[in-house]
Amino acid sequence: MKKILIVEDDEVERELVRMTLEREGYAVVTAEDGVRGFERALAERPDLIITDVSMPAADGVELVRSVRSAPEIAPTPILVTTGFGTGSATLTLTQGADAYEPKPLDPDSLRESVRRLLG
Repeated sequence: MKKILIVEDDEVERELVRMTLEREGYAVVTAEDGVRGFERALAERPDLIITDVSMPAADGVELVRSVRSAPEIAPTPILVTTGFGTGSATLTLTQGADAYEPKPLDPDSLRESVRRLLG
């Protein structure tokens, strides 16, 4: 069973994504900010990380940089979500994210992106 880490500061959004992915048969772990997300990524070794861009403590850009600089989890695919348009998404992609989904999230598009990133 593939494990996905969701890093999202908005509890409602985090739970919606979690439920969507659990219904697809994925194991899901969560974190509410980039600092805790990085800690969970190191501890859990997920097959995919889904992170919001705008969060307290450490944002999605910082999380992407941290993951890419940690050899043990650097290859993990990262899907970024943002409601701030393509500028924020482009920034995270240049830092090493693999894909992005605009908010509000479309469940069908999210599921397709997850399937594609997990191969």
